[in-house]
Amino acid sequence: MILIGDVALAGALLLVAAGFLGAGEVTRGHGLLPSRVIRAAALAGPVVGGAAIGFWVWGDPGRYAWTAAAVWHTALAGYLLVLLGVRGRVPCGCLDAVTPVSPVKAGVGAVWAAASAAMAAGVVPVPGSLSVRLPHLALAGFAALLAVVAASVWSVSSSSPRRRIR
Repeated sequence: MILIGDVALAGALLLVAAGFLGAGEVTRGHGLLPSRVIRAAALAGPVVGGAAIGFWVWGDPGRYAWTAAAVWHTALAGYLLVLLGVRGRVPCGCLDAVTPVSPVKAGVGAVWAAASAAMAAGVVPVPGSLSVRLPHLALAGFAALLAVVAASVWSVSSSSPRRRIR
């Protein structure tokens, strides 16, 4: 069960990272959302992710923060699917300005949403000791990095021309 918490933490860490990596600029280029919504999202994402992480570190269940994270990730997954349908494989802007949107990225967003919803529901208890909670942040960071690399590799391999075997 605690691995669900690690996945949720990974999603929260990525919300914070996206705020520092300029995701709003790429999103503005999609032309799907008004500028004020993009500006608000650029501020809200890192705040939601930071709050969830802060509650974890503090040892509080932080159910409202995890609920907000679940809603955020659900909205992101939905946005990515709409973007894919309307604009095709344009850069998604999740964490960089290059990697294109894909169903895999939307699926990863749905996984972050489900894990955050489980945290909001109290399915995963927050460990009582700080010395137990902190290593989970490192594990979550590794899981986030692994998810980003896997999505990037899938994106590159699915967009490159296939070689014919003769």
